[in-house]
Amino acid sequence: MKPISADLLQTYLGHKLPQWTQLAVENLFRLPLGASRETFRFDLSYVDEREESQRTGMILRRDPPASNVESDRAHEFAAYQAIYGHGIPVPKMILLEPDASHFDGAISLAEDLRGYHNSEYQFQDPAWADRLPHIAQQMWSTMGLLAAVPVEALDMGFTRPATVENTAAQELASWVDVLGRHDVGAEPITRAAIRALERWQPTAQKLAMVHGDFRAGNFLYDDAGDLIAVLDWEMAHLGDPLEDLGWSLARVFCFAKDDRYCGLATREQAVAIWEEASGLIADPRALHWWELFNCIKGQAIWNSCAHVWQSGQNRDVIQAYAAWWLRNAQDRAILELMGKLS
Repeated sequence: MKPISADLLQTYLGHKLPQWTQLAVENLFRLPLGASRETFRFDLSYVDEREESQRTGMILRRDPPASNVESDRAHEFAAYQAIYGHGIPVPKMILLEPDASHFDGAISLAEDLRGYHNSEYQFQDPAWADRLPHIAQQMWSTMGLLAAVPVEALDMGFTRPATVENTAAQELASWVDVLGRHDVGAEPITRAAIRALERWQPTAQKLAMVHGDFRAGNFLYDDAGDLIAVLDWEMAHLGDPLEDLGWSLARVFCFAKDDRYCGLATREQAVAIWEEASGLIADPRALHWWELFNCIKGQAIWNSCAHVWQSGQNRDVIQAYAAWWLRNAQDRAILELMGKLS
């Protein structure tokens, strides 16, 4: 892929945003995070329509030639736009460029919310210990509020239709398909879990906008532990809100290597916060199904990392690292959920 330079971006924005003059792109650099998309930060100064000088920070996201997640700029851009203004804090979207010819990949621009934290590993620092209960409250209550947003009020045209009866089977079939198309070797543990999931699927209490990757590391928070914005909506879809709750309870996201999920709270604490905020009940059998399902989803993502690396489609080292780090951990999580871990 061609490098994204300040000159290239400045020339593009000059043509794309003719209402702004004297554009200047400064301090452009790639952020070392995320396996699914390339993320850049830069400062943009310009003179607006009122002849007033402006300077703002921006985030640019670019689709790579191949990724561990089968999504694109248009999908995530539409997801952000759908939830913006509905009580869930997210960055404001600025521009979508679906034509890959400009930068060797589609791009999107969003406001850059700076001066905040997003590291999940910071929660292991003893200096943050007294703030973890508050951060847990912020995270799972925001997830619950997302589950409570009426989908009828959202523009969900960017994602496939679903019903309360078919969403579980539909999501399972989709991720099993991804797993099969990115095969990197025998998966006996994962296949056993798929057979168990195929025997029964829960009916959703309601349909909601599911974030798809709601966990520590995908939201910004300030020094006090207040949640500022939820990020990374590229897997957002219409579905069962228990999917998000189950994903946040994944064993592979127990970053503190204990029973605090996302390094923040016990399972019981997280579920209680979510139930209070959402007004829903986390039925134990249904939640267990979604937790096991999320192991399949996770394994499909980690296998996709390995596949794009092995095939040479994407040689970013994060692809190899994520596969190496998480595939065996995901198998262990499956065995634990199926009561087979001794």
